[in-house]
Amino acid sequence: MDLELQGKTAIVTGASQGIGHEIARQLHGEGVALVLVSRHDETLSRAARSIASDRSSRSTAPVHPIAADLTLRAEVERVAEQAIARLGAVNILVNNAGRARTGAFFDLREEDLQEVWQVKAFGYVRMVRALAPHMKDRKSGSIINIVGSTGRTPTQDFIVGSMVNAALVNFTRGMARELAPFNVRINSISPGWTLTERLERSLELQAGAQGVTLEEMIRREARGIPLNRLVVMQEVARLTLLLASDQLPSMTGEDIIVDGGVTPSV
Repeated sequence: MDLELQGKTAIVTGASQGIGHEIARQLHGEGVALVLVSRHDETLSRAARSIASDRSSRSTAPVHPIAADLTLRAEVERVAEQAIARLGAVNILVNNAGRARTGAFFDLREEDLQEVWQVKAFGYVRMVRALAPHMKDRKSGSIINIVGSTGRTPTQDFIVGSMVNAALVNFTRGMARELAPFNVRINSISPGWTLTERLERSLELQAGAQGVTLEEMIRREARGIPLNRLVVMQEVARLTLLLASDQLPSMTGEDIIVDGGVTPSV
């Protein structure tokens, strides 16, 4: 399927690694000019160079890294201004930046509770507030929020993160009606247990401690998943590209779960 993304522009937050980096890589492969956002300048610049020089892609679209702390409103506004200046217009916004400490609820510090709301919840909300007016003026745009399946079914060691995910799904649904009259679509994707570089490093450590291979550790983690496999980043990225394109012009306000069948929902 030709997604007809050639010549489009996008901002991807949390793009220096993991799901965000894979989404950016696949967007660039479709000919999309990019602004990549992350907190750490060196890591972000390395990611931008990697995407721009990807030999598997023939795209010559520009890739602009902008380091920023999305917990600060002024930084979010700077990202929006610089992105519009560098790209000329922003057609696609992918909100992916976020982190949350896992662990028993009563073991978390007050700072841990505040951090997940500031980084992910308010980071996403502020990016939408900064970019949606631009899209509304252009009468066109697609916003994709990468959330998480725990927003539907919270886990015991991720209660606060689950709360934030649920809030962002609700935010996505509410904003859909606000933006629809301007032909701006907003949807969310909620991945389950996804094999990112961070998870792979964690599983490697566990595998070493238990004297098994990484492959065996991954198989063990997948046993509780109906499809018997972890989600891979490429799947989330492909779905993001589809939502970013104009192939589904009537889809807005939806949250799509990608978790191998773990989360039952109506």
